[in-house]
Amino acid sequence: MWKILSFFARFYTPGKFVRFIQTTTHKVHFIPSMLALYYCLQDKDTPKFVKLAVMGALGYVILPLDLIPDIFPGLGWLDDAAVITAAMRLAGAYIKPEHKEKVRHIIPFAKV
Repeated sequence: MWKILSFFARFYTPGKFVRFIQTTTHKVHFIPSMLALYYCLQDKDTPKFVKLAVMGALGYVILPLDLIPDIFPGLGWLDDAAVITAAMRLAGAYIKPEHKEKVRHIIPFAKV
């Protein structure tokens, strides 16, 4: 499992993440969760294994060719949503109120 996460973590960079958010905000409903994971990733208190899992999840979502390619309307985002949900469950204990507040600063009515 860690090898798979490490593979997808290679596709994550902060710049790619920001470009992804800018181009898909109107298409994807789990953007607030992705932003919370991003801020959790930036936190120095987050353990390394959680950071690797978050980087793997964000890298998977950023990568356009995955299990179900994102070009298929509706279906293409289901596997991405499942990966983000799994990452949220793993990192949920490390997402602090200030991470959620940063998300609400960007997306005022977001539920994280």
